[in-house]
Amino acid sequence: MSEEPRPPDPYGAPGEPPLRHPFRPPPGGRGDLREKGWVPAHRFALWWFLLLLGDVVFYVVLTPIWLGLRAAAWIAELRSRARR
Repeated sequence: MSEEPRPPDPYGAPGEPPLRHPFRPPPGGRGDLREKGWVPAHRFALWWFLLLLGDVVFYVVLTPIWLGLRAAAWIAELRSRARR
């Protein structure tokens, strides 16, 4: 019987040996997200501003344009059917 090569271990970086314990935190860190602390207020405010801006652009600007294009296509199709 020939031995097939084993598939590479997904936890190591390419060209590096696989990690011994892939689910442990990296060396030098506890792996606890509480180490990072709170998100700065200016980034939190920027996130919400960009989220609201994206909502306004999508729902207020792009949706009416899309609905108008669909309505124009629907009217054009009805007119072409009426000519036949």
